[in-house]
Amino acid sequence: MTAAKFQDRSLDPSINRVRKVGDIEVVACCDGILPSRVDVALGIDIAETERLTGVKAGETMWMSVNEYILKFGGKTGLIDTGAADRMYPSLGLLMDNLRKENVDPATIDYVFLTHLHPDHMYGLVGKDGAPNFPNAEVFIHEKEAGFWIDARPTGNPKVDGNQKQVERHLRDYRDRIRVVKDGEVAPGVSVMCCPGHSPGHSAWIVHSRGQSAIMWGDLIHLPNVQMAHTEVTTTYDLDGAMGARSRRRILDMCVADGINALGAHLEFPGFARVVRRGEGFGFEFDF
Repeated sequence: MTAAKFQDRSLDPSINRVRKVGDIEVVACCDGILPSRVDVALGIDIAETERLTGVKAGETMWMSVNEYILKFGGKTGLIDTGAADRMYPSLGLLMDNLRKENVDPATIDYVFLTHLHPDHMYGLVGKDGAPNFPNAEVFIHEKEAGFWIDARPTGNPKVDGNQKQVERHLRDYRDRIRVVKDGEVAPGVSVMCCPGHSPGHSAWIVHSRGQSAIMWGDLIHLPNVQMAHTEVTTTYDLDGAMGARSRRRILDMCVADGINALGAHLEFPGFARVVRRGEGFGFEFDF
């Protein structure tokens, strides 16, 4: 799969990219595809990971990088912002795809970030260094903001390097950052911390007229593996054990409360229903 092919697919008119959650319109958008590999999975035999993913060790495993436009009460929101042009050439499609969805980035009122990792927040800033969403308020959970923003070096190169990128990408938004606790932050939009992947990694829940859907960020990287084996972590996680507990808790909640999924790394457009399968979980795609 190439980035160009994926971009065409992400705007394929045969794919229904729009869902209604009560009165809230949710539109799947996409930043492209992220290259990965099967050996990022921890706590599982690599042969089983190969079987579940259909990808062999040494091969590229592509993950979709999905974002979601929300239209509600005369406002426009966006959950996550993609990686812009600062990670891989297969990413950085979001801004063009927003415009192709007839959404002017300057009209976005709210940006809701699941966490402050590159493929979720680099898209805040354009190639020219200017903010891509000049009129948006940026919502970040207090635990995530507390860990990354204005933080002291930790001695962990992965963390310290990202701290510098957080400063760069949030610099022009500082007077519009809204640091929030668990709960509703805008009509029909709530945040729930589900830590592990990062200390304040959060899910955004859209709810209206008895219906709900959850954009869970990086709770799931390898759907076929981590749904069946929720204990499996990845090299991307700062605290894998905590992330596994968060994953189980959120998946249990989705089944118990009938909350549909908006999957950041599910195959585009990422709309799915969570179901129980044996000791684990599975998806019924679409809802």
